[in-house]
Amino acid sequence: MARIVLTLPEPRASAWATALRALGHEALVLSFVALRPASSEPSAAALLARAEGFDRVVLVSPTAVEVFADSLPDGWPAGLAPAVVGPGSLAALAARGLDRHPGLLVPPGPEFDADALLALPELAAPLDAAILVVRAQAGNPRLERELAARGARIEVLEAYRRERLEAAPEALARLAGWLAEPAAAWPRLLVTTTDAAERLAELADGSARLAGLRALDALAIHPRIAAKLRETGWRSVATIGPGFDACRAAIESADGATESPAARAQRSGTERD
Repeated sequence: MARIVLTLPEPRASAWATALRALGHEALVLSFVALRPASSEPSAAALLARAEGFDRVVLVSPTAVEVFADSLPDGWPAGLAPAVVGPGSLAALAARGLDRHPGLLVPPGPEFDADALLALPELAAPLDAAILVVRAQAGNPRLERELAARGARIEVLEAYRRERLEAAPEALARLAGWLAEPAAAWPRLLVTTTDAAERLAELADGSARLAGLRALDALAIHPRIAAKLRETGWRSVATIGPGFDACRAAIESADGATESPAARAQRSGTERD
């Protein structure tokens, strides 16, 4: 049995917590962001209605997959090839029977991010294709700009929005209780964004009962997140792959419980939402 603090956005954090508890682990949800679908907004609905007119859809996160696939009025168009950033999004496609599409693109790893996706030869210039990019409102436009620079005809579907959450008092109280126990019983922190790393640092600095947060082992899903954790004071940081399976493997591995932070930090990957 392991203890883990999940800082993923809601509702994903609660879903992971339920699955981990079913496996016998203790999981605490400490989300700083909630993801809300925006697919019913007129501009989004109009794009969804003509999805079959695109050659490819780039889905930047598991939430992008879920909202897009579940909002298509007539189901997934046969000619629409998906591209995803990493294992979490691939799992979301698989849950909908879409992971065997002949045009599917996903980076081979070990890193999973926009750069890894853009490095695939199928997306190299000249790129004569109509591509729909599905992401959050006010999300990073870098990926669509790079695809456009390579010749693609780009449109963007802002399928969901991020809402800031304040940490729930009951979650903070439970976390403080764990920190008051012997170190052998301390949880690990799963950190999936640099924003979450900064919010954790604010909690550690703002409450005497949470001052021990920086002594916890942190699991980061990308080197940038790991770097932010170290910058904000964490000493034990491991970089793991994204997705539920990577999280489960990290907390269940006997080797992961004993190997040094430097050795664990050799593993890498990313996916945000």
